[in-house]
Amino acid sequence: MSTTADGYDRPPYRTPPAAPALVTGPAAWVLDVVLPWRLARRIYGPFHAFRFDAAAAFGLAAPGQPVVTTLAGQAADPLIERLLLPRALLGLGVLFLVIHLFTGGGFFDSVEQAMTDSVLMLATGPVALLVACLPLITLARPGARATVARLCLRPLLTAFTTAGFCTLFVVWMLNGYDYEPEQMAWYVALLVFLPWLTVFFGSVLYLIHRNSFSVGGHPLVRPLASVPLVWLTAIAHSVLVDAVEAYPGAQPTPSYYVALFTGPVGVTVTAAVEIVLLRRRHGVGFRGPLPHWRPPAPPPPTLPPALVERLRTDVNLGYAQYWQQYTDRNGVVWAASPLFHDGHPVLWPHVFAFTEQARPATWPEVHRMAGPLRPR
Repeated sequence: MSTTADGYDRPPYRTPPAAPALVTGPAAWVLDVVLPWRLARRIYGPFHAFRFDAAAAFGLAAPGQPVVTTLAGQAADPLIERLLLPRALLGLGVLFLVIHLFTGGGFFDSVEQAMTDSVLMLATGPVALLVACLPLITLARPGARATVARLCLRPLLTAFTTAGFCTLFVVWMLNGYDYEPEQMAWYVALLVFLPWLTVFFGSVLYLIHRNSFSVGGHPLVRPLASVPLVWLTAIAHSVLVDAVEAYPGAQPTPSYYVALFTGPVGVTVTAAVEIVLLRRRHGVGFRGPLPHWRPPAPPPPTLPPALVERLRTDVNLGYAQYWQQYTDRNGVVWAASPLFHDGHPVLWPHVFAFTEQARPATWPEVHRMAGPLRPR
């Protein structure tokens, strides 16, 4: 007998496990502490969603072991994946910086405003997550609210923890930053940790705007949280910063409003597109999984099964490491086999699992699905 929570056990509600990593266990945590971008990725989500890892290209599997089980999987939805980079750049204020520079603003003033916006964004994260999560829990169908609440728990905890650390950092900057010790060890520590903190802080800002604290959470948290996140930051910047310092008692110019609100408008558009794609392509609704939605049927195979099995055997034996490699627009690596079908070479995708856009196919078909292909 089905329950109201049945649809939550499939992607994108349940994230499929990634391929085994090269480094696991305590060694992975040591690397996360040493490499700041890895620590940011562990907390705030991937820089790209389950794309092929070029560092794990070939030769990692022993002879006879399936290569596809050692490689990272493809992005869950390439169309949604392509929305996230422009959304992150818009949220980071790239357009604000460009417009501000072209309208007479100084470079260092723009950088200072970007840093101020970053602190404001970290502080407004919990509010944005509450705005996104509370409606999802309220609108969930009876019997599924506990499931939706669990899906919203990690994003909320991440946002509140980030805001807490941000508050402590601001308090330290305001009260303890003027401390000037004479010990040489302090300057050495500063020389070592300042680059680490700079890379970590930049990675965190990018990943927050890309993933909106939504790692391991409800698929609608990301688009719903990204909108209040950027709008609250822009309004707080206008009210708390510019109204007090830049334009006290004066009327800002039209270019100021264009620079300030172009980014939030762009983020809102990308969020609306993502919500539509999640509904149409993955059956994700505001009240839960759409009851009558069915995943689109995969296209009929274009290659004979015997040819696919022969390729699979060659790949499992490690022959693919000697084939010419290409990368498509989604970051998936394809190996051009020596076999032909209908006069065209057959390509094998190195992915965790075959999908509609990543399956053995001829060169023209791969180029149509995910081209252009670039040699590696």
